[in-house]
Amino acid sequence: METSPSDRFVVETPENIRFGYDVADIGSRFLAILIDSLIQGVLYILLTIAAAFTASRLTAVALPTVVNDILAILFVLTLFLIQFGYFLFLEIVMAGQTPGKRLFNLRVVKDNGYPLSPLDSIVRNIVRIIDFFPFAYGIGLITMFLNRRAKRLGDFAAGTIVVKMRNQVRLTDITVAPRAPADAAPLYADGVNRLHEQDVAMVEAFLLRRENFTNREQLAQQMAQRLATKMGRTEIPTQPKDVISFLRDTVNEYRRGRG
Repeated sequence: METSPSDRFVVETPENIRFGYDVADIGSRFLAILIDSLIQGVLYILLTIAAAFTASRLTAVALPTVVNDILAILFVLTLFLIQFGYFLFLEIVMAGQTPGKRLFNLRVVKDNGYPLSPLDSIVRNIVRIIDFFPFAYGIGLITMFLNRRAKRLGDFAAGTIVVKMRNQVRLTDITVAPRAPADAAPLYADGVNRLHEQDVAMVEAFLLRRENFTNREQLAQQMAQRLATKMGRTEIPTQPKDVISFLRDTVNEYRRGRG
């Protein structure tokens, strides 16, 4: 793996397949976290209003001291969850994004190019507490300025990086084909059950972004050969158009088999 002077983050797989991302710059990350902070601010306001309303209702009730203490702890805990649980929850359910990151086409991925896992997000956001000190992500910003990939401490701890997603991505590249009749054998069904999720995920990422690669025909051929080997196929297409069809149809058949 390497980052070129043009801020390209290049990943090389064990099969010698290379693909790259544009590393997110500090400016775009700042704007993304600004949007997320505004959303958090709205949540803080709503929480404060709810707490004030609840307190006014309970003023006339003589609650035991322990109950008042529990309510205060719950309030502080909720503040903490909004501050740090916001990023943790959304990065998991939005596959490495938050509303701010999505607005600016940013995504958190692993250093090896694979998608962010829930455990990665947990580690990344626990360390966010340190990045936030002494205030306004002071430590995090200093760390980002001191490394070429604009990583904060949470990224180093989780082995992640924030990248830019290309605007020219077209989901039609991997549109699932219509379901074949029950008595018809799928074109690339043989051996699909031998593939793993990471194999298919890499091919899908390539299909989505293949127009960005100057050596896309070579990459496609390498990926097709890798899939064919795992599927136990002895022959694969050689023409570029047929190779792309092979990759797309194999991915579609794999997804169809999993519902």
